[in-house]
Amino acid sequence: MKERTAIGEQILKHWRENRPQMVSDLEKINRLEEAVLEAQELTGDLLYDLVSVQKMDYHAAWELATKDWAFLPSEARPRRGSAGKPSTGKSTSGKSSRSRHRRPRRGTSA
Repeated sequence: MKERTAIGEQILKHWRENRPQMVSDLEKINRLEEAVLEAQELTGDLLYDLVSVQKMDYHAAWELATKDWAFLPSEARPRRGSAGKPSTGKSTSGKSSRSRHRRPRRGTSA
C-alpha cells in the first residue's frame, strides 16, 4: 500500500483550503485518500520527467507539475483560458498547456 509523502500532505492541505467541495465529494464516496495518492504520484512522475529527462530548472518544473494535478485552482476562482472559459489544460491549437512552457527550438542556418 502506498503512503502519503510530504507532497501528498501539501496536496491534501491545499485541497482542503481551496477545494472544500471537491474534498467533501471525495470523502462521501470514500475516494479522498486514493485521489491524493494519485495526484501525488502523477505530480512526482511529472516532476521527475521535467527535471531529470527534459533537464528543466527545478523551480519551473515544480510550478508546472503542481499546477496540473496537485495545487488546483480555488473552487471560487476557476482557472481561466485566454477566451475567458475555464481552462481544460489545452490551448486553442489543441496542444497541452505544458507545451507553451518549453523552450522554442532554435533555427539552423542552411
